[in-house]
Amino acid sequence: MPSGFDYSKWNNIELSDDEEDVHPNIDKASWFRYKHQNRVEQDEDDERKQLRLQKELQKLQKEYEVFGESGKEHLKAKKIKVEIDKVQQELEHMEKTKKWNADTMCKTVEQKTVLSESKESPAPEPRLQGEAVAEGYCEFVEEHEELLETYISLGDEDLEKVGSFLRQHGGLLLQGEHAESYLLLDCLEKEMNELHEEMKRSARQYQLLVQLREFSRASGRPARDSVNPIFQSLIEHEATRESFEETVQTFIRRVEKRAVEKKKEMDAESANPPGPGGLDPLEVFASLPEEMQTAFRAKDIQRLQAAVDALPEEEARYHLKRCEDSGLWVPNAEAGPPPYRA
Repeated sequence: MPSGFDYSKWNNIELSDDEEDVHPNIDKASWFRYKHQNRVEQDEDDERKQLRLQKELQKLQKEYEVFGESGKEHLKAKKIKVEIDKVQQELEHMEKTKKWNADTMCKTVEQKTVLSESKESPAPEPRLQGEAVAEGYCEFVEEHEELLETYISLGDEDLEKVGSFLRQHGGLLLQGEHAESYLLLDCLEKEMNELHEEMKRSARQYQLLVQLREFSRASGRPARDSVNPIFQSLIEHEATRESFEETVQTFIRRVEKRAVEKKKEMDAESANPPGPGGLDPLEVFASLPEEMQTAFRAKDIQRLQAAVDALPEEEARYHLKRCEDSGLWVPNAEAGPPPYRA
């Protein structure tokens, strides 16, 4: 069995923007709201691109299947296979380099389609995507919430008892990723509500499910068939247990950090007041000349000064006044005069 978990996806978590340093004249809350909206729009663009690639992949696979086993050496079939591999690689690259943030952390699932050349070994359970995940998740929780909570309550129990429970109920808890999603959200919610010890128990239970599914993907076996070998190794081998505990602790630290970021984001969104002059900072930012937007994104006051200086004076004053009224620019005597001509 694997000695630990693959945390490569965690390497791409985006830090909350309100932890960044900003110039005293740039209102942090307004800047944070803009960055949040920008992330949401980028996520939507990525989802549309991913959906387009998935549809293209499905079309190519259907064309490839027409040739059957005997026709795979046909020149056209080979060309289609090259295109399939290319699209798969692009999808895998998007998933590998995807930036996680507080909006996407609890709804991101692995996007992978495999063209199998062999039917000898059973494939792991299908991994639903997009709206199908959300719809299936709600139905799953409505039907099995009591079972999920019972599993979470075993967080203080020994591994033998947890293994026995999973041998009995693994067919449901390890079907797809809905149970994992439920426990992940449970961890985050508990930490945000300062239920730290309860969060740690949920974290262990979550990581056990992850371990089972990782083993399933590596071995090509259904996740429910992974319970015996995984728990036998955890119970009998101290090194395996230590590796598992290290992974749990790493995950706990991630949850702690994410909970702080999520709470800050929710506080900023709940406040979400207009600027001091009643203007929406997001709308004002979108109306700025491109060079001013670039300067704000970089939090580069000198670049902002240059961008304003390049504008006709009346236009410069118009944009800076709107920046002040929206809260994007905060007059501050200590930080210097506003970047427009006197």
